[in-house]
Amino acid sequence: METLVFDNIENGSLKEHFNDPLKTPLNWKARLQIAVGVAAALEYLLLFSNPPVYHVSISSSNIMLDDNFTAKLTDVGLLSSIGTYVQMPHSSCSEECMGQECGNIVFQLGVLILELVTGQSSDQGGTDLIQWVQGSRLSSSIHMMIDPDLGNNYDSKELKELLVVARLCLKSKNNPKFPVPQVFRFLQKKVHIPQG
Repeated sequence: METLVFDNIENGSLKEHFNDPLKTPLNWKARLQIAVGVAAALEYLLLFSNPPVYHVSISSSNIMLDDNFTAKLTDVGLLSSIGTYVQMPHSSCSEECMGQECGNIVFQLGVLILELVTGQSSDQGGTDLIQWVQGSRLSSSIHMMIDPDLGNNYDSKELKELLVVARLCLKSKNNPKFPVPQVFRFLQKKVHIPQG
């Protein structure tokens, strides 16, 4: 098993930004950057990583933020040259092949997007957050879902697009329909990240 070491993880974990009142709240641009960045990292890890990936877990507690608020995934398992783990084929998240493992990864990405929108971190694999969102009848009042730390400083069109992506991802857990590359491309097209 290989180990990744990151330098300059100055801003701690994403979960700390949701739960620690001493941390500066994330602005809308940073949240969009994190969503797109995590999707891009997943595409790379699942399709192009050498050595291959055998495990990826996405949650706000294992996404670290550097000094530019660039997301770094920390719960990734890579096969070593002498590894005994079962290899996940690189094609496992391609357009043609949709396995349960990739469905679970896409589901976790959907939960992460909900966390970015609501500012609530999930401690139960997403079920608590999904139930809270569904149980609050927030689909008719999208603005009530938004993290109060954002105030009115977000783009409502981008918010709706993010929620569309989250819904598509959440449907993938038991019946994978959307591979990581497709989710990443959708985010790239629908969400504008201003430079600078």
